[in-house]
Amino acid sequence: MKKHLFSILIALVMVIGLMPSTAFAEDSALQTEHYGSFTDGEQVIRDMIGTHGMYAHPRIIMSEEKFARLRAQTGGDSVTAILLEKLRSEADRILNTSVCQYEIPDGIRLLETSKRIQRRVAALALAYNIFGDEKYAVRCYAEMEAACSFPDWNPRHFLDTAEMSTGFALGYDWLYHWMNEEQRAFIRQNMIEKGFTAVMDDYADRERTRTYRWYQDYPGDNWKLVCTGSMNLAALAFGDEADARDIASEVLTYGCKEAYSFVRRAYSAKDGTYSEGLGYWDYATYYLGLQSSALISAAGTDYGLADYDGLRKSVDFVRYMSSNTPKSFSFGDDRESRDTGWTVLLWLGEYFREYDIAAVRIRKIPDDSFNYLDLLWIDEEKASGAEKDSPTDWGEVGASNASFRNTWEESGIVAALHAGENVYKYHGHYDLGSFYLESNGARFFTDLGNENYELENRQYAYRIRAEGHNTLVINPSQELDQQEGAECLITAFGGGNEAFAVTDLTDAYEPSGAESVVRGLKMIKDRECVVIQDEIALDAPGEIYWFAHTKGQIDIANDGRSAVVTVGSERMWVGLLSDAGTFTVMNAALLPTSRPVSNQTDSSEYRKLAIHLTNTKETTISVACIPLKQGETQPAWMPSVTAISGWTPQTASGDVNGDGVFSIADAVLLQRWLLAVPDTQLADWRAADFSRDGRLNAADLTLMKQMLLRL
Repeated sequence: MKKHLFSILIALVMVIGLMPSTAFAEDSALQTEHYGSFTDGEQVIRDMIGTHGMYAHPRIIMSEEKFARLRAQTGGDSVTAILLEKLRSEADRILNTSVCQYEIPDGIRLLETSKRIQRRVAALALAYNIFGDEKYAVRCYAEMEAACSFPDWNPRHFLDTAEMSTGFALGYDWLYHWMNEEQRAFIRQNMIEKGFTAVMDDYADRERTRTYRWYQDYPGDNWKLVCTGSMNLAALAFGDEADARDIASEVLTYGCKEAYSFVRRAYSAKDGTYSEGLGYWDYATYYLGLQSSALISAAGTDYGLADYDGLRKSVDFVRYMSSNTPKSFSFGDDRESRDTGWTVLLWLGEYFREYDIAAVRIRKIPDDSFNYLDLLWIDEEKASGAEKDSPTDWGEVGASNASFRNTWEESGIVAALHAGENVYKYHGHYDLGSFYLESNGARFFTDLGNENYELENRQYAYRIRAEGHNTLVINPSQELDQQEGAECLITAFGGGNEAFAVTDLTDAYEPSGAESVVRGLKMIKDRECVVIQDEIALDAPGEIYWFAHTKGQIDIANDGRSAVVTVGSERMWVGLLSDAGTFTVMNAALLPTSRPVSNQTDSSEYRKLAIHLTNTKETTISVACIPLKQGETQPAWMPSVTAISGWTPQTASGDVNGDGVFSIADAVLLQRWLLAVPDTQLADWRAADFSRDGRLNAADLTLMKQMLLRL
């Protein structure tokens, strides 16, 4: 049995090694520079007609078969049945409202109106197809008819046109057989004039009075997938009609090529980090899901659009940069602590055939508000029982983020460290080195979230500057307190009981007079302790602030060397392990030295635990955070200060021989283990626990493969 197992593993490794590079999407013939010629819009439409025939509807993600499967689940007690009742309630609620009006309240965006119309059209059209009541179709058409009367769909802010076009794509496709030809022609005419023509003005960069060039922007942001996705959906819905076919094929030619290229830019980070943050990951990725799903349902393939390993890795980014509840560890232009059990996980689970991803969303549907996207992608049967344990440590050298937890249960302690690059243009804040901490579901140290995009001097606002995050400020002034464009990645990482990540922040603080700034975050799991440690050297004696923001109550000890932070019924002891400094409590507001900015978002619900050092050239700031048990006023144990250079994994991942290094000797020992261990012990999975987390899981199998590759 052992020799047979070993032979299978060796054969697997040999097969992997012999696979041609064209087996993987990122190395295939669908490379960016060839994608446009490989897939032009006319070919997509021909493929669509070849798959379904002319004028075949519904074909945009939904089908008659999918509608029939959903109908069969009404009235049951499954999650899908609960979701269908939510749909009925939402559709009935919409019937009691007025149709949407053309409203641009801030003088810039029609966006909320466009989103509202899209959600209404989708819900009503779904309700009509599933429940069969014509009142839903009548009201659905009324929403589209009202939008056709708008003077435009506000292409000056093209997201508005994009979101509206998504609604028209779904409404036209799902109500096609209910509408008469006059109604269909009216909807097509407005889609061509207000949607397709507007996007072609941008794609072809035609002369126009509006100036926003989202398509020409490079490398671009989430707009790339939202705008291309929406317009491609509409092109697939209308593209076999004589009056729409030519322009729809043009839209697809530009949109498919740009979306394919952007996926390979935006999801290319080593650790799957999406640089715009978690919220914009959701916005971009669910539009990628809509686009990919629509291409597959309509044309039979997405032409490799989403077949990219970086996209799959980005799911880990979302899961690990969230707490166990799960709430986001926000950075950049994200909202504070948003729920990350997103609908797009249903699509990703299906696309990658990893249904544990989808299970995360399915678990949350009963308690969440209605989202029509759930109905597009839910497959409860496949996801049932698919959830699995994942490694508790996430990060690697050269990556942008790292996180640690002692368990995936809500009762656990979770901490994360944010590094990466400061790029303000693409939703970045000056927040390198920020840390986040949650215990037993209580968020102790958090980010404040986004600032108003139209704020004058926004770049200098409190929520954007480093002083508004859980990081350092050195020699504060009116200038930016971290360097724009600075890239500070993870420089050391280790998992296990004493798991840690380190980032060198020197480049971020060099303009402030820093000679060296290194921050480390360590979690000592069996003690439920998190240590945040900074080792700082300045060019000359100067001023240093250490900040940690919370919504909790902060009580400082008389000697200033410790504090207790209380959030609800949970308490966290925070203590200074290093010699210099004491704790104080400060408001979440600009320092007196900072540039004044008017009309900032109110942050009065936050306070910050602070350490302030003056006339300091070299120092170590080491802070321990330990949850307090009931009745405790301070922890029974505290760690000692160890230089960050001495932080090493207790046992390196894959270190079979226990010398702290993953080497060829470990692979040889693995071979011996497989061949020599008694058969009865092969069932003892703990013997193969190379990731040292107490069980055999996917991480161990990955390490086993890595070691076998080195035999």
